[in-house]
Amino acid sequence: MSGFRQLRRRLDASRKRFRLAVVQACVNRCPTREHAVVAGSPDDEGNSVEVVRRLARRMPVYWLVGDDPSSLAWLVCDAGGRTSVRTVRRNTVRAYWAYFTARYVFFTHGLYGSVHPPAHKTFVNLWHGDGPKVRKGFATARSTFVVSGTQLWGRQRARSFGVGERGLLVTGNPRVDQFSRPASDAGLRQLGIDPAKPLVLWLPTYRTTQYRLNRIGAVRNWSDAHVLSASHEVISTLDEAAREAAARGVTLAVKAHHLDADKYAVSGLHLVTGEALREARIGLYQLLGRADGLITDYSSVWTDFLALDRPIGFYCPDFDEYVAGRSLNVDDYPALLPGPMLADPSDFADFLRSCVQEPPSGRAARNATIRTIGACTARGATERLLDALRIPAHTSAQTSAP
Repeated sequence: MSGFRQLRRRLDASRKRFRLAVVQACVNRCPTREHAVVAGSPDDEGNSVEVVRRLARRMPVYWLVGDDPSSLAWLVCDAGGRTSVRTVRRNTVRAYWAYFTARYVFFTHGLYGSVHPPAHKTFVNLWHGDGPKVRKGFATARSTFVVSGTQLWGRQRARSFGVGERGLLVTGNPRVDQFSRPASDAGLRQLGIDPAKPLVLWLPTYRTTQYRLNRIGAVRNWSDAHVLSASHEVISTLDEAAREAAARGVTLAVKAHHLDADKYAVSGLHLVTGEALREARIGLYQLLGRADGLITDYSSVWTDFLALDRPIGFYCPDFDEYVAGRSLNVDDYPALLPGPMLADPSDFADFLRSCVQEPPSGRAARNATIRTIGACTARGATERLLDALRIPAHTSAQTSAP
């Protein structure tokens, strides 16, 4: 049986190399057309969505998706130039042909094996945020450029993806543009959130993943630490934090990462799910745009939230375990943080108080962090990116369909 598995692995590797060679040849030799291809994972990932929305004002866009295209139309229906967006299922002949012939390709996690971009085409790795987590590297994502929101983690990313200093674009993550389109009062009510109350969001990173596509679960599923809900101490702290928030008239809500095996159903906090956001037609960063404060840990979200200049707290009850299991790419992570580390209910109480009425020291701490990590906090990140790529505005948004 062991010999059979080894043979199967070799055959799978051979097929993968062959497919990659075919894709590389097609990308190199197919005629180039003046359109762009964009793909994100998941389909509603903010960086990819914002690029689709803004790019459509400049040139025709093929948005390659895994879900039913009609279920995603709301994400771009109010964007200018939307008639030039063609939403196509990723694993179709039309999608491949659009990719083979695209002048520009944007992705968050690689696309079709991420072949080497030829000199006459531009591939842009949008990735999915800056932050301290060591990259797993289970897939190669080759590109011409890589995008970042900070100098500190941008330089690391440029080295990791092999694009060099010239291939790094510190223009800000496109998804921060959703802050300018915050969730409406009606949208918050649909999520069960009272828009009249201060809102504090807890966005923990995943410790153990639960990838929905089981056929690649063996590759994508891993564990960096135990799920937080398994800790009685954590649940007790969160329960008390939830009671403290309620007493202060604050909504304390948790939104788990889409890959997280821990759904925090026993945390006592108000739960916001990805499904609920889609039903309410609210992007995650649009919800963040309504938050008076953010609690997170090792997630990249806090580097983006700096653009809002609002309180940020850090709840890392498993710091030693997480560092041992995943590793961080900075030596003294707590020293970089723009807000307090929260350990017990009294810390949560102090932080919730600052979200309602923050002392001047909070803003000073954030400004210090912005300088230290070289964060790009100005609005208009997507337009900055497209300008840096020198993508001109077209007078016509039409092109022949592949």
